[in-house]
Amino acid sequence: MVPRRVIVFILLSASFSVVYSSIAYYTLSKPPAQEFMAWGVFSPGGSLSNYFSGSEANVTVGKSLSWHFAVTNRMGSIQYVQIVYRLGNSTSASPNATVSGDAVPQLGNSSIFIPNAQTALMNFTWSIASRISRGGLIFLNMAINGKQVITSVGAVGGQRFRFFFELWIFDVASNSFQYGYKVQNSRVGVPLQVWFNSL
Repeated sequence: MVPRRVIVFILLSASFSVVYSSIAYYTLSKPPAQEFMAWGVFSPGGSLSNYFSGSEANVTVGKSLSWHFAVTNRMGSIQYVQIVYRLGNSTSASPNATVSGDAVPQLGNSSIFIPNAQTALMNFTWSIASRISRGGLIFLNMAINGKQVITSVGAVGGQRFRFFFELWIFDVASNSFQYGYKVQNSRVGVPLQVWFNSL
């Protein structure tokens, strides 16, 4: 017969072993990471502000502005990303986390593949080529990334224009770009906007 002290010793050793191995497992295990996309519009100086030289957001005809987008992929796999840009005014419906700005005409887009855990930079260079006055509104002819664009949205006196920037991700199942990125069973849009005045 086994002495009672040996049985108690074995039971205590097993209990401590289970407790300490559980503590070690939870301490050393990484928590599950939440998938996301992050991005921003950066000024020539590399900040998320000061997009225009001077203190005002005034852009004169012929002045070229060079911004860039930084897009970070933390989705767990390579992503095919498209940035859609639109020009609106103070009365245009803004895109939000669930609805894109489809009511505002698209001026163009830029696309890129981004590997997981990487950040990609995309240039956005633009200027106002000319201003057209029609019906009390100012409409802009613009150059964006080397392409001429005639806008269909005007603003009173050329004041309070705004760029809408939207992140669209290619969805293999639908074989098309979809607004926002997928989180569980829904999509999350992350729109950005920058206001400016045309002089």
